Amino acid sequence: MHVAKLTLVFNSYMYKAALKTGFYDLTSARDFYREATKAAGVGMHADLVKQYTKLQALLLTPIAPHWAEYMWRDVLGESTSIQNALFPVVAEPQVSLTTAREYVRQTSSNITSAEGAQQKKLAKGKSAAFDPKKEKKLTVFAAQNYPAWQSQCIELVREAFDGMAVDVKKVSQKLDKSQTKKAMPFVQGLKKRLESGESKDTVFERNLGFEELDVLREMVAGLKQTLQKCVGVEIISVAEGGKTGIVVAGTDAKEGAEVADLPQVAEMAVPGAPTFHFENV
Repeated sequence: MHVAKLTLVFNSYMYKAALKTGFYDLTSARDFYREATKAAGVGMHADLVKQYTKLQALLLTPIAPHWAEYMWRDVLGESTSIQNALFPVVAEPQVSLTTAREYVRQTSSNITSAEGAQQKKLAKGKSAAFDPKKEKKLTVFAAQNYPAWQSQCIELVREAFDGMAVDVKKVSQKLDKSQTKKAMPFVQGLKKRLESGESKDTVFERNLGFEELDVLREMVAGLKQTLQKCVGVEIISVAEGGKTGIVVAGTDAKEGAEVADLPQVAEMAVPGAPTFHFENV
């Protein structure tokens, strides 16, 4: 095949691949935002919806020019043709916002997955920790300090990080075998943060890059709406040792109250990785 033709074919293939990835990433981001705002009862922001529509039209112009032109002029009210429009200049991503978004996504997913797992157990005739179909309360435990064993993990990951990736096998070989079960998920979390481009100083200094309790406060309304027959959500800041804590947010009037005799799952909470507990009420 002629070199020029081969280059053209390759460029076309690469463009289609990039377009597919970009389009689906954009759609996925929109869906996540839409569902989150719907659950919280606030709705999507009109300016952001308009910006999304602009980006989608620009992205699809090469393969759907007539549709894009219609969206650009008739729906968005632009005065010139989309064929003359330039792609917007993309600002540098704000790592703190990206990290907070992933935290919300992962935490919400973990909680709804736990609810679904109990429902599957009941459907199979097995005993479950709670009945998802009955009224229930969700308590989320957030730790403000790392336990001593995690300091060791931090140092081992620091040693195994080459600037691009973390050698998890090297880390696991140096871990105390009695701590492997709880340490490896923490190590994997550090690995993910480092390899996603988050500053190593932020990760190793154990700075989440956002205020975890503030984010959890914002999640209360959405979690209550998302879960089946959830009549209450409570966020507890867990003290060292995981036995006591303080209510920092909730759907009732207990904010600021001290609580003791927390369930064992509270001890497993670490900054950036909250644990949670369901109970029927």
